Amino acid sequence: MLKHFAKTPPAAGLHGWGCGMSESLRIAVYDDKYPTSFVTPRSSRHTILRKRFLPLNFVSSKLEGVTLIEPDRSVALVHAFNRIPLNSSRFIISFESHLPRQFALRKKGAMAKYMRSRIASPSCRRIIALSHFARRCFLDQHADNPHVGVLTDKLMVRHPNVIVPAVEDAMADNDAEELVLTFVGAHFGRKGGCVAVKIAEKAIERNLPIRVNVISSLQVGGPIWTDPTSPGFFDRYIRLLALKNVHHHGVLPNHAVRQLLRNSHFGILATFGDTFGYSALESMSEHTPVLGTRVCALPEFLEDGVNGISLPVKLNDVGDWWNPGYDSRGDAAYARYFGDEVERLATEAVERLMPYIGQPKLMAPLRRQARGTAEVMFGSKPAGEFLDGLYGRVALERTTDPARLDPALDISSPQSLPTDFGLQDTDPNRTASAA
Repeated sequence: MLKHFAKTPPAAGLHGWGCGMSESLRIAVYDDKYPTSFVTPRSSRHTILRKRFLPLNFVSSKLEGVTLIEPDRSVALVHAFNRIPLNSSRFIISFESHLPRQFALRKKGAMAKYMRSRIASPSCRRIIALSHFARRCFLDQHADNPHVGVLTDKLMVRHPNVIVPAVEDAMADNDAEELVLTFVGAHFGRKGGCVAVKIAEKAIERNLPIRVNVISSLQVGGPIWTDPTSPGFFDRYIRLLALKNVHHHGVLPNHAVRQLLRNSHFGILATFGDTFGYSALESMSEHTPVLGTRVCALPEFLEDGVNGISLPVKLNDVGDWWNPGYDSRGDAAYARYFGDEVERLATEAVERLMPYIGQPKLMAPLRRQARGTAEVMFGSKPAGEFLDGLYGRVALERTTDPARLDPALDISSPQSLPTDFGLQDTDPNRTASAA
């Protein structure tokens, strides 16, 4: 248990720390197992201190949006992720979809109001959405907030960053006579595991050389917000793991996951709801294009026929998956809709995959563009340089002044693949008019 949660002191740049923007600062981040690494520098000129924090959601699900971070009077600021630090006088915060996270709270209750006041206060210097999808969710969430202008003044979008290993394409000389697909996701239903095994089943039915890896702890139903909760609904999909062309690997360490992705023709993320889709980034970083759904943040980097295959789904106004309603997940109509979508997506996926079987010349451009996307949009070096500069600027700001973006330096990530990326349409299924 952490003790003495004294507030960190004001870090007034030259006034409080005696350093300029180019000098090294001490930046506190959350010491979690995985997520924070995607939104903070992989390497930095500053000293990044991974600090313990109290996961207050273990106390109550109503407190998942806040935390107490291990105090350190030497830090210049805290870079938080999702959880609002209650005991920091200067922080920036990245978030995945909603901020504050108040899913279990009454929207107009005292705790929800307090969390909104924390991110509206001058102590919160920047709000960083993980995607333009997350930005839309945030603005929709705060549409009736009288302080939405204050929030928007410090709101930007920065995509996550990923390690892009200095490796050649392991499949460069592969003949693609058998397509290898790899699905990664603990949430088997939500992230598209059902679609993956249905692809394998359809491949057997049509005598197609397609093999599917499944890396998953097979979590389904219950608290997973997209999943039907009808008893036994997922049994039919779990049974397909025994198919001769499916290999269920269970849970693997990250280096083993990447190895499988590296030796696959496509990564699968046929998701029904994702705050971003880190497995897709890791797939692309290994030269492997992605078979995904056109939902949430994926359209910001997955271009159909360019660096993968993007399957359409019905969306709501912010770009999330449309469904009969999360409150009806136990109803037969919800289960039927989910099952029909799995069937449709698997059928379309097989049709889109067939032209690549035995066609390495068609696969090669997809693989080049997938790797290029990872390097250009998610490379850890430019992300680290941006964040280093941001930390330096924020350390010089007075927390008595309103927080506002620097229009020249606080630049958001693009909403789609850059037009000057040199991308070309390589999908044999697409016509010029469709492109």
